[in-house]
Amino acid sequence: MKILLLHTDYIKFKPLKKALRSIGELSDEEKREKAIEDALVVLTAVEKSDENVEEIVKKLIENVKDVAGQVNAKRVVLYPYAHLSGNLASPNLAMNVLNKAEQNLKKNFEVTKAPFGYYKEFETKVKGHPLSELSREIKVGEEKKEPKKRKEGSEFSKFVLVDIKGKEYVVTPNNFEKSDIWKNKDEAYKRLKQFVTNEFGKGKSNSGKVPMHIKYMRGQELVDYCDVSEAGHYKWYPKGVLIRRLLLDYARNLASEWGAMEMINPLLIRGDNNVVGQLMGEFHERDYKVDGGRGIGYLRYASDPLGFPFMQKVRFTYKQAPLKVYEEASCFRNEQEGEVSGLKRVRNFLMTDMHAACSDEKEAKKEFENLCFKFGDLMNDIIAQGRWVLGWEGTEEFYAKNKKWLISISKKMKVPSFFKLSKEMNHYYAIKNEYQTITEDNSNIQVSTVQWDVKDGPRFDIGYIGKDSKKHPCPVILHASSFGSIERTLCSILENMAIDEKKGNALMFAYWLSPVQIRIVPVSDKFLKYAEKLADELNFHNVRVDIDDRSESVPKKVSESEKEWVPYVIVLGEKEIKNKTFALRTKGRKGLEKKSKKALIEKFKKLQENMPWRPLPLPKLVSKRVKFV
Repeated sequence: MKILLLHTDYIKFKPLKKALRSIGELSDEEKREKAIEDALVVLTAVEKSDENVEEIVKKLIENVKDVAGQVNAKRVVLYPYAHLSGNLASPNLAMNVLNKAEQNLKKNFEVTKAPFGYYKEFETKVKGHPLSELSREIKVGEEKKEPKKRKEGSEFSKFVLVDIKGKEYVVTPNNFEKSDIWKNKDEAYKRLKQFVTNEFGKGKSNSGKVPMHIKYMRGQELVDYCDVSEAGHYKWYPKGVLIRRLLLDYARNLASEWGAMEMINPLLIRGDNNVVGQLMGEFHERDYKVDGGRGIGYLRYASDPLGFPFMQKVRFTYKQAPLKVYEEASCFRNEQEGEVSGLKRVRNFLMTDMHAACSDEKEAKKEFENLCFKFGDLMNDIIAQGRWVLGWEGTEEFYAKNKKWLISISKKMKVPSFFKLSKEMNHYYAIKNEYQTITEDNSNIQVSTVQWDVKDGPRFDIGYIGKDSKKHPCPVILHASSFGSIERTLCSILENMAIDEKKGNALMFAYWLSPVQIRIVPVSDKFLKYAEKLADELNFHNVRVDIDDRSESVPKKVSESEKEWVPYVIVLGEKEIKNKTFALRTKGRKGLEKKSKKALIEKFKKLQENMPWRPLPLPKLVSKRVKFV
């Protein structure tokens, strides 16, 4: 049996409909919404191996009493939660265990049991103290597991806000809202305050609302769920594939300008006795295990596990340092069922990752700073100009030693920052930053990150040949992910578009990301040949053009182009062909621009600038297109 124990301020739940046909009907009382305050909620998944009901129930009761005693809970909610296990018991066995557990627990607690075998809506608020979230696996014949305690020093001990001018404001989770930094009225500080509020776990949840990016990704036929796969694995339609590839082109160009060499590593890691397999074992709760008949393997969860052995084998000298590599890594994380949400949290994602093995700290600082500025430009180019915040995590010691330098980075980027600092280093990095955007529902999404790793050089024997002709471990390896995931980046783009829509702005991608950049609308079929000639000429100059050749009215064609987020429309008739002057309609704006063909081409070149470009992903004629959704 697997259980998750949550000490909550409250839980509300209401059964909606049957999940299992064999389950009986509920009484009127059982159908009503239940609300229980100050309760220990026990999410349970009874497994096939739990056949010794008496012993399983006995150990379940022991675990519940143990935790309830530590958190002083008088109320217990037994809540069937199948998503905790992929090896579920039969409904009869599961109900038998839960019914017996309910009867036993009633001797000591006020007990509520949620209906088994029903889909339920629920809402809860977890208290947030160190014992408020505990997971346990119960097996007959095993010793009772103690609650998993945090490693000493792992919690953040100091919190610092830094304004655009570089002034520090030390805050706590309880007083941050009163900080003088909020006297700054710029929009950047409003975003920072929301970010800090979320980081302290005090943001308002919109768990019942479907994120806007899900509506957009399906409505615009970009990305969709896949019935024959599991949640968190998506199919990409042609327009989505185009955007995905343009983002990858941007990341590849950025890495190339930085001086990185591109590599490709396998997806599968052996689970036997090797340093990478051991490293994967540390993250086993998120592993995708694969058994091909030659022993257990793992699908890589990030680029590092196979990127580091690659760097380990490369022989380079201090004169060739830093060693810079870039990889587009397909990664897999077996997220819990309830954690998968649209494109924000997925089980398979594409990460664009960069690493630099440095020979000394001076070299590392130069590269770290360079990457920070590149990622600042990335956020402005791709997410939204200035609509992002900078979060930092690290140790108090590193911050104190390098404070002037770290703050100077934020100042140069003209973005306020939030530092979360701990007494000891509990990860491989002494400091890292995260480029975060705030979604339409006020939650955070990380896009990019730069990390200062001081452990993996010695750990993986990644080193350079020094002046003494001996190999030395790299004291710093920089991790830099331009796109922590392409999926999350598209989510960020779409969520920022939802913010624009709220402000009354027209919905459309940035010009360079628009699947269709211009639509030509001939007023009748006799102008179709000229429309195709014009489209081919514009396409020659790197403009994605399609033609609405359907037998619909011009107003309807224009209206549908707006629903498809096409930024520009040219209505083509006899007058335009005769005068060789075209009326350009811009989405969201009134009036028309009169442009010659040459002026059109110049305008679109300026809009495209130096951003990546790829051809139209769909048939040129709208009449030839299929519906995907």
